[in-house]
Amino acid sequence: MLDTPEPPLARPSGARTRPRTVLVLGGGGMRGMAHVGVLKALATLGIEYDAIVGTSIGSLVGAMAAGGYSLAQMESMISEIQRQDYFKLNVVKFLLKGVRAPSMYAGDHFKRKLERILPRTKFGETRVPFYCNAVRLETGGSVFWGTQGFDDISLVDAVYSSCALPGVFEPYERGGYHYMDGGMVDSVPLRFAKTLRPDLIIAVDLSVKATFKTPNYKSRVATTLFRAFEIAEEVITEHQLHMQLDYRTALIQPKVGHLARFDFQDVADIVRRGEEEALKVLTSHSATRELVRCEPVAGLCCPVTPRDFVSVRIDPIACIGCGLCESVCETDAFTAHGEKATVRKPANYECTRDHACARNCPTGAISLGNL
Repeated sequence: MLDTPEPPLARPSGARTRPRTVLVLGGGGMRGMAHVGVLKALATLGIEYDAIVGTSIGSLVGAMAAGGYSLAQMESMISEIQRQDYFKLNVVKFLLKGVRAPSMYAGDHFKRKLERILPRTKFGETRVPFYCNAVRLETGGSVFWGTQGFDDISLVDAVYSSCALPGVFEPYERGGYHYMDGGMVDSVPLRFAKTLRPDLIIAVDLSVKATFKTPNYKSRVATTLFRAFEIAEEVITEHQLHMQLDYRTALIQPKVGHLARFDFQDVADIVRRGEEEALKVLTSHSATRELVRCEPVAGLCCPVTPRDFVSVRIDPIACIGCGLCESVCETDAFTAHGEKATVRKPANYECTRDHACARNCPTGAISLGNL
C-alpha cells in the first residue's frame, strides 16, 4: 500500500527493548467506545504502540489518541456523547426529494461535532503515525488517509469519511470521488497494518454478535439495513481473520456484541468492558504477556490463564451432521463425514477467533470457550 521502500515506522536511535507495535481499532458504531477501555488497559500494563490504524468509530477514537488527548480527556468527552450530537434527520431534504435524498441524517451536523472534539492536528503532526480507511464509491477500492498521497486532508474530513455509513450520512467528496465508511470492506484492517512492518499487532474486533434476533423489518426499514450491513461486515471480517491473523497478532474482542450499533445508553459500561477484555488478552497472549510491566497492578491477578487456544465443543444431540462447521473452519477443527460432526481440536491453538463455526451452525450445536 505504501510507495516508500523505507520502514514506515521510524525507529528511534539507540537500543530498542520492545517490539514495534501497531494498534488496530475496528469499526462497530457506539460499541467502539470500548476502544477507550483498551487504551486504558494498555496504559495500565505499560504497553506502548508506534502507530494507530482506525476504521469507522475506531478512526474517531484513534484520531483522539494519536492527536495527544489524555485518557481523562477522552473519557470526559465520550461520557457526554448523546445521540442528538451525531444524528439530525434530513427533514427538509426528505420533504423535497423523498427517496432521492442523499442520506437519512445530516452529514454537516455530524462533521460540526467532529470539529469540536477532534484535535486541530494534521497528518504527520500526530503523536504517533495515524491512518484510517474509507471506501471510494466509484471504484469500490479502499484508501488509507495518512499514507503518501492521501495525507493532505484534515483529520475531521478523514474521520468523517471513515464513519460515513451508506445511506446514513452523505459521502465525503474529494477530487471528484466520493468516500464512505471503511468498515464496508475492511472493519479490522490487519492486511494494511502488516504493510507498516510491525513486530506486533494489537487489534480490536467489535464485529462479533452475542445475540441473534430478527430486525423489526415490518415497521422500521433502517434496522434491516443496519443488520444487512452487519452481516456483510461479519463475513468479511471472518475472511480477513482467516487470512491475516497469526501468532504476532493479539486479537481483543470486547464483550459488547449484545449492544446495538447506535446504543448510547451506557457508554461507561462499554469502556469498562473494553478495558476488562484487553487486560485479559494482553496479560495472557504469548505475543504480549512478556511486555507487561513488572510492577503490581491493583485488581489484576497473576499468574494468568493462557488464552492462546480456543476450546471447541459440539452438542451431539443438537448436531444434525450438515457439515457446515467443516466447510467454514479454516483450521480443520471439525470432521463431518458421519451422522454427527466431531471435533478434531478440542483445544484449537490455530483458531482465528472469527466465530464462523458457531455463527454458521444452524442448530447452535457448537460452543466455543476460552475467548
